[in-house]
Amino acid sequence: MSKEPKTSGKTPAPDAGKVKMAASPESADAPEASVDTADSAHPPQHKILIVEDNPVMGSIMVKLLGRFAVAYDIVRNGQEAIDASANTDYTLILMDIMMPKMGGVTATRHIRKMSEHYEKTPIIAVTARVSEREVEEYLNEGMSGIIKKPINRVNLATTLSTYLGIEEETGDTPDDAVSNVFDEDDLDALNWETFNEYRALLGDKFSHFLKDYLVAGPDMLAEISSVVTEDDAAQIQFLCHKLKSTAQVFGADSVADLAARLEIMGKNKDTRKAPAIFTELHIAYERTQRVLKKKYVIMQNMG
Repeated sequence: MSKEPKTSGKTPAPDAGKVKMAASPESADAPEASVDTADSAHPPQHKILIVEDNPVMGSIMVKLLGRFAVAYDIVRNGQEAIDASANTDYTLILMDIMMPKMGGVTATRHIRKMSEHYEKTPIIAVTARVSEREVEEYLNEGMSGIIKKPINRVNLATTLSTYLGIEEETGDTPDDAVSNVFDEDDLDALNWETFNEYRALLGDKFSHFLKDYLVAGPDMLAEISSVVTEDDAAQIQFLCHKLKSTAQVFGADSVADLAARLEIMGKNKDTRKAPAIFTELHIAYERTQRVLKKKYVIMQNMG
């Protein structure tokens, strides 16, 4: 082939894809997955393309795919997805919707026109934006189905079983018990199911990602406050998409939901209610940040 996707890997076991992260979830490059050659004589039947601009979510998807007999490539935006698909006949594409340079819907339209193979290849929207109108748009634009973010082992397993007919190779599940240390008054602050699953899935890396989020979060919120004040719709959309994507990873659903509302306002260039929604976002952020800081200290003390 004349051109290789930016990152690639093979996942016969959970640790086959090696993930490299930059200093913060918001500014990092996409995960880099190294090729595991231990079983190169028997390559997996299926190769999946992950299209995801958030490096933490990309890392999670790599770990989840490690439970299946599949290979994978990772790219960071729609244009890279088109380039990768021109070189490889993927059997399934996991397509993020909101990405820089080119979004998932536009990329899907291009990929569908590439070849007879891609006329039928399952392309799955991976997104938190799943209103009835949005789902209808994804399907009308050529997508085969939807996985709601934050992605987890259950909805991914259902998708791979439905579209590829494959099941998880291992019967073990994330050990939630080791993660279940939280105070009664914090029970409703976060989505603990998401928090515990991703913590068990990512192991030691989870605390590093959480620290990055805790450090970068105040600056992100300050940036959003500034662009809301300036009524900069494009930057409201861009920055709130980043905050939403990262907050989802740590179970901060209230923050992610309010950021998503601002993101949509920015996209629609209707920001009249943005200051009021930002006030709600600030309150939700401070509450979840307090709980996450407490959890980070507990995790560090637990070793």
